[in-house]
Order: sequence, then C-alpha cells, then structure tokens
Amino acid sequence: MKKLKFFGSTIKSLWVRVVKFIVRYAIKIYHWILRKTNIIRRELRANLKSFLIWTISLTGIAYVASMEFVAFRDSPNLMESMQSFVALFEALGLQITNLSTPEGFLSFESIYFYIPLGIYAALLGSSLISKEERDKTAEYLFTLPVTRTKVLVSKVIVGVFYNIVINVIIMAGAMLTYVRFSPEQVFYEFIGYLSIGVIVTQLIFMSVGMLMASVLKQYKKSGAATLGYVMGSYLLFVLIGFIDQLDFLKYIIPFKYFEASDMLTGTFHLEYIIISVVIVISGITGLFYFYRRRDLYI
Repeated sequence: MKKLKFFGSTIKSLWVRVVKFIVRYAIKIYHWILRKTNIIRRELRANLKSFLIWTISLTGIAYVASMEFVAFRDSPNLMESMQSFVALFEALGLQITNLSTPEGFLSFESIYFYIPLGIYAALLGSSLISKEERDKTAEYLFTLPVTRTKVLVSKVIVGVFYNIVINVIIMAGAMLTYVRFSPEQVFYEFIGYLSIGVIVTQLIFMSVGMLMASVLKQYKKSGAATLGYVMGSYLLFVLIGFIDQLDFLKYIIPFKYFEASDMLTGTFHLEYIIISVVIVISGITGLFYFYRRRDLYI
C-alpha cells in the first residue's frame, strides 16, 4: 500500500494565506458569475438558504465540541477511563489518540465533519439535478436557447463552489474555536489535511448524488437514494471496524479513504486518491451521458 506524506513547517501561516486567497477569489468569482451567467446566478440564489443553514449549524457544532474539549484537557483521568472503550470507538470511526490536545480531540470528533458535509454534498448534488422536475421549471428552462450541457455545467460549478466554500468556512471556524487553547503547529497542519480529506469526500458524494438524480426516472427517489448511499457507506464503515473479514469493502467506502488517523500525520494513500478521482470523473461523466438522454417529467 503506497502512502504519500506531506510535511510543512509553516502550515499555520500557509493555511491562513490559503483561506484568505480562497475567500478573496471566491468573492470575485461569485460577482463575475452574477454578471455573466444567468443560470449559475439562479442556482446560487436557489441554494443559498440551505447553504447558510448547514454552515451555521455545523459551525455551531464545532463550537460546542470545543467546549467539551475543556473536560478532557483538564481531566486526565477521564482519558484513562475511556481506554477500555477504544475498540468500540475505533469501530465507530472515532479515533482515540491524545484527547487532551486540540488536534487529538478534533480527530476524535472528525466523523461529525465527514458525515454532515457528506450528506450536504450528496443532497446538494441530487437537488441541483432533480429540482427542475420537482419545481416544474424544466419545461421553461429547456425551452430557453441553452443546451442541456450548458445547464449541467452550470449546476456542477454551483455544486463545487458551495462545497468548497462550506468546507473552508467550517474548517476555519473549527480552527478559530480552538485558538483560545493555544494549539501547537501540528493542530494547524491537521486542520489543513482534514480539510483536503473532507472536500474530496464531499465531491465524491456530490458526484454520486448527481449521477443518481440523472439515472433515476422519478425525482422523488433521487434524494432518498442519495441519502441512503451516504448512510449505507457509513454503516459499512462501522461494520468493517467490527468484522475484519469485510475489510475488502474499504475500497468502495468513501469514509475509509481519508480517515482522521491518517490526516493527523498527513498521510494520503495513493490508491484512495486514484479511486476518488475515478469516482468523481465517472459520476460527472455519467451525469452528462444519462441526463441528456432522459425524458423529463414536467
């Protein structure tokens, strides 16, 4: 199994510069989109409410989790009492390292980033594709002088844009909530690596959600099927932790690709990176292939 490991002595300052760069250019891109592309502007506005709700909710969860960290930092005996449950927690995807450090505790809570953001990405992808039939706007949209390909490209751009922005905001929010504990350099490195792992996982679920919405004939089923895929992936992830004989299934479970324990050390598995790229490309390619050939229910 091949591993890629990244190092950096100035990750903290680099992460701050990256966040500023992304935010600055995200705002520029947003304003350019509003001026130039009507379809993208329409989709950005249509999905803004859900984006804000998810962002505020997940940022609040990150803050509440940081309050719980105080108990572990000030109570070494609490950490010792949890050692007897290590196997159970690890089977559930919760990595127990040194919970008295910000990075260790955040890695323990990382599943609360992966699952909600995975669900958000999957539902966003599904909704972007199926909403025209759901809202009865397909007939109007596709009578405009635009091709289905242009419409789909606009929707993919919106999906990627919102996933990147919510990822940056949530990770920046998590970082800021732990600043008061004076974390060491390794904490900022972990935040950077975790952000990469989570965004790739988001794009995987988004592409699968879009593909399902383009394949399923009834739009009402696409959201349920997409949510079922995310939760089914997590259940398999948990089963693998309990049953070693199911370890071969790890290659089809996105939650296994960028686990928190690997992100703590900045370790990325080459085979998982390749699988992730293949899934995203296949999902987007399948979206264009199937959606352009399907009959729209209007």
